[in-house]
Amino acid sequence: MNPFEALVEPHRATLRLHCYRMLGSSHDSDDMVQETFVRAFRARHTLEDPATARAWLHRIATNVCIDELAKRPRRARGPELGPPADPDAPPAGRTPDAEWLEPAPSAWLSGATIEEGSPASQYTIKESVALAFVAALQVLTPPQRAVLLLRDVVGLSAAETAEALACSVSSANSTLHRARVALEERVGPRAGWSPEVGAVDRALLERYVRAWEKGDLDAIITLLHDDATLSMPPSPTWIAGRADVARFFANRAIQAARERRFRTAFVDANGRTGVAFYRVGDDGGAAFFALQVLEAKDGRIRVIDHFTSASALAAFFAGGLARTLVERPG
Repeated sequence: MNPFEALVEPHRATLRLHCYRMLGSSHDSDDMVQETFVRAFRARHTLEDPATARAWLHRIATNVCIDELAKRPRRARGPELGPPADPDAPPAGRTPDAEWLEPAPSAWLSGATIEEGSPASQYTIKESVALAFVAALQVLTPPQRAVLLLRDVVGLSAAETAEALACSVSSANSTLHRARVALEERVGPRAGWSPEVGAVDRALLERYVRAWEKGDLDAIITLLHDDATLSMPPSPTWIAGRADVARFFANRAIQAARERRFRTAFVDANGRTGVAFYRVGDDGGAAFFALQVLEAKDGRIRVIDHFTSASALAAFFAGGLARTLVERPG
């Protein structure tokens, strides 16, 4: 390993998560890190002290992401793109003018660090990759997103953040204040956050997957919160309310479940446990078709993000998610 690689490689995992938070895209994050390293190599003469490499690399990565964000629409969940759909209608096709928030494997947290305990850092690494948090970030302007992440997640100082974005410290602080206010409107006060907020506990998760594997619609309905929502990227269709989500399932999925056509496996996504769904074929084998990332409230499932896009799931397959399951014995 040459000296430049030895300098930057320890930061790869942390930078990948930073790029993921900035873009809301897991499949683009590695490309952004690679572009960061290319720019860093070209500008290596500007790094006066190797001890400051972390801040230096985050400055470059942030600007790589801001350049990328200028070329594309923001990523979002279905509820941010229009009103809820009719549960009796089929899901709409993919729209060319929308990009979808993507999940990220929890394995990405391994080897990544943030300056937890520093005066500037506000979020733990698990909090900073929760899907609701990443979704809320996408609503912020790119400068707001960048300032909030550099200050409250990466833990840079006000001066380092201002230098990264080529602005004054007062301007960076003003942008940070606006970003914090906007974020609290989306996900609540910072004091109310913890890695457990929104997490689905194991018992609830097991009841949920058993109900699907048995095709028990009544059991599924009892596990849903009154305010449940279902989104289905890359379709812009989303369903709101327990009654309509249940009706959608009854129209579109429950017959296959009753025929024992679904199998499931737990998957670690965004610092929590999600569910991979497999469709059973006539030979007894099962092919992957969707990953669900779930959020809970008051002991029931409130958010179901149902991902089917190959690009959204590429990082999971690269990390070992099975595309097929063999026939179960017996």
